Amino acid sequence: MTFDEILTQVLELLQREGRVSYRALKRRFSLDNEYLEDLKAELIDAKRLAVDEGGRVLVWIDEETRQEPENRGKEEKHHKPFRL
Repeated sequence: MTFDEILTQVLELLQREGRVSYRALKRRFSLDNEYLEDLKAELIDAKRLAVDEGGRVLVWIDEETRQEPENRGKEEKHHKPFRL
């Protein structure tokens, strides 16, 4: 399997399960440590689709959580209550 094929399968698993241990990913996809680090870099850093939990678990993050912090602050400013 190519990197992209494994990435797609990991994404589908993560979306379905919500969280998956790195050990389970290594076992399920026969990954070595370097390959797992490449997947983590893509999912966590590049695509911002997941977060690391304690160096042991990959956790899916939803669209709202994934939003950039600077955008979140701008939206909050627009929703301030009107006061007389």
